Parts: sequence; structure tokens; C-alpha cells
Amino acid sequence: MIYLTEENASQENMEQWLGQLADPEFRLVKGSVLELLKPRLIACDYENRSAQFAFDVKEWQLNPEKGLHGGMMVTGFDVSFGLLSHYYAKQHMVSTININTTFLKPVLPSDTIHFHVKMTLLGRTIYNMVGEAWLERDHILAATASTSFMKLDKVFEAPI
Repeated sequence: MIYLTEENASQENMEQWLGQLADPEFRLVKGSVLELLKPRLIACDYENRSAQFAFDVKEWQLNPEKGLHGGMMVTGFDVSFGLLSHYYAKQHMVSTININTTFLKPVLPSDTIHFHVKMTLLGRTIYNMVGEAWLERDHILAATASTSFMKLDKVFEAPI
């Protein structure tokens, strides 16, 4: 298990820590929506405070028209923003304050979505971020989002 501390913050540590998403026993995965969504780390950049995660569209995420339900797109953004926030918040819990999403193109059942997220403000307690959702299919920009997260005083009881 990779632990988060101010002292070990680095590109290598970020890659190792976010790489734990593949472990079903990872504390942020086990028993959470991440267990169902199965996000994969594609890339991260410690200095630029950014990351890219991929999600495969699953049948249970579809709307009655057989496209991705809009709420699932927002969930993908929220999870991606949350994972980036968790890295910089270290042992502190985080919470979404707001999230604004603009839908640009439909997402099909066979699509894989890449969420590119970037922190634009890393404050003491407030984090602002922007993101784009790209479809692997034909490299289509499907949605954009912006958000604010809050770093909470509460910390995880066991290291994450």
C-alpha cells in the first residue's frame, strides 16, 4: 500500500498511489462506486496537477435511448476530480462543493471515456478544477466540466 504524506509527494508517488485503483482492496475502491465504475489511471502529472482516467461504458449506465445516462457522465467527472483531490489532500477527506457539466456529444454503449482533469487552484481548503471527457472512438470531445472541492478537517482513520 502506498501512503500519502507531504514528505513523499512526487511524480513517482502519485503514479504509484493512483495506480492502486487496479487493486480491488484499495480503500477508495472497496465498497464504493469505484468498484462498479472500475476507473483506470492512464496518466498523471504531479507538477501540472493533472490526471487522466479511463472508464468503459457499461450496460447498467445507459438511459432509455441506450446512450450513457448524463448522471453517469457527471459521476465520471466527480470521481476523476475526487481522485485528483485526494492525492493533494493527502490523508484528509474531500467533498464536492459544486460541479458544472456541459454535454457536447452522445456517448454510446461501446465507448471508453477518458476524463482529463486539471487542478487550477490548490488552496489551503478549496480546490478548483476543470475537465474534459474524450471518447476513444474518433477522439471526440463529449463533455466539459468545472468544479470546486473542499479539503475537510476530517482525516481517514487508516492511511489511504
